[in-house]
Amino acid sequence: MSSEPVPFEAPLPPIPWEERPPGAHGPLWRSSRNPIIERDHLPRSNSIFNSAVVRYRDGYAGVFRVDDRRRTMNLHAGRSDDGVDWRIDE
Repeated sequence: MSSEPVPFEAPLPPIPWEERPPGAHGPLWRSSRNPIIERDHLPRSNSIFNSAVVRYRDGYAGVFRVDDRRRTMNLHAGRSDDGVDWRIDE
């Protein structure tokens, strides 16, 4: 396996960003589109948490903790073209 970096064929899409809303004073703030992923995005999900999201190929990839209705925790992979609309594997 080569340790040489592989160049991207096309520039990555910009990370979705919103300016700090009026009255927000902390280092982080919520998107006006929250929740980005609804808690019932998958048929059996009770809640979904994004554990990690990275730029990947021509979009984004993520690992999500999905708690089902019995509160069993499962990890799922997800992909997005724009970092907002997600396809989460079941």
